[in-house]
Formats: sequence, C-alpha cells, structure tokens
Amino acid sequence: MKFFAFDENLERQQKKIMARLRQLMNGETSHQLQVAGLNYKKAYGVSLVHLRQLSKEYQVSNKLAERLWFRNVRETMILATMLAQPDELTDEQIFDWSNQINNIELAEQVAFNMLGRRKEILAVVEKWMLHPVIFVRYTALMAIGWHFRFNGNSLTPLIINNLGVFDALSTDKLMVRAVAHCLKMAGRFNSDLTASVSKLASQWSQSHDAYLQQAGFDILDEIQFAKT
Repeated sequence: MKFFAFDENLERQQKKIMARLRQLMNGETSHQLQVAGLNYKKAYGVSLVHLRQLSKEYQVSNKLAERLWFRNVRETMILATMLAQPDELTDEQIFDWSNQINNIELAEQVAFNMLGRRKEILAVVEKWMLHPVIFVRYTALMAIGWHFRFNGNSLTPLIINNLGVFDALSTDKLMVRAVAHCLKMAGRFNSDLTASVSKLASQWSQSHDAYLQQAGFDILDEIQFAKT
C-alpha cells in the first residue's frame, strides 16, 4: 500500500468518485470478471463506457491518478489511466505503477490510455518488454503499437533491432496478441517497416501454431489495408 500526503481537495474528489462507483455497481459484471480470471482486490463491475464518462467529469491530474491507481480497486485503477498526464509522470513513477498490472484488462488500459500516448517511452518499454511479469510485457508491446498511432515513428529503431525478441515473445499464446498489435501498428504507420514486418508475418502465417498463424494473417491484412 502506498501512502500520500493529505490533500483535502483530492480526498473530496476520491470520496465523490467512490460514491459514484457504488451507484454504478453491477454485480453480474463483477462476477463475470472473476469467472474470466481477472485478478482484482476489489471490483464493482462498472463498464468501461461508464468509466470513460465519469473520467470526463474531472480534470486530468497525476496527483489524483496516482491516488486512484494505488487504491487497488479495478474501477479506480482504470480511471487513473484515463486521468493521468503521462508526459508529466517520471519513468520512476511509471515503473512503480507496473507492480499493480496483474491482468490483461489493466495491461490494455495502461497501454491505450496512458503509456502509448506518452511521447518518451523508450526507456520504459525496453525494460518492460523483458519484465518477469507477463502482463507488464503485454503492456509494453501494446503501448509500442499505440505509440506509432499517436506519436509517430520514433520507436522505429526499437522495432528493427528487436524483431528477434518479438518473434521469441510470440511463442506465448497470450503474448502473441500484443506482439501482433505492436507489429501491425508499426507496419501500418511507418512504411519503412513494411517489408521487415511483412517478412516476419509471412513466416508466421505458415506456422502450424494456430495462434501464430492467425497473427501473421492479421498483420498482413492490416498492412495491406493501409496501402489501399
């Protein structure tokens, strides 16, 4: 558990958010999350649509986001990714967040809402790509893909220099989805990577592994779509 200095305004906002989450609570969805194996200390079952709407009622704030993240409640953690100002978080603060990424839903929310939109993520994703926790590795790969969409081609050398790493990571049936997303976005938004990404995807499309084969086809389809 992480402790923060008392701030009356931030405490008031958190109490208001928690009250709203209780109003939006959906027991059936909460049960479905448990059945799906999503590991949360506590979850209210609030939909992502409602969480997105709720986030719009508050100004972005890293002080509020960090307090929400470290409450270890599903909904507050997802809200934290929506309210964070990623370019104003230090690498050390982001590394600290990784200790709570323990399921695929959180990994995808951190990647799309926060890390993929941060301008400078090289140091973070290089470290997270080989992190011992699979969901942190998943976050890194998803974030790289979104970074190509939101921030341009600054991660091109990372892709070129790590095609072998991506190939190795793709042997896991969970990771293959994140690897495919990463390479789809890289190949789609940077034509300089099209040939090398397509070559690897073509190899995968001939694989006997159904997950890897599908990933190869998906990447090739995405790249072909970008050409039309």
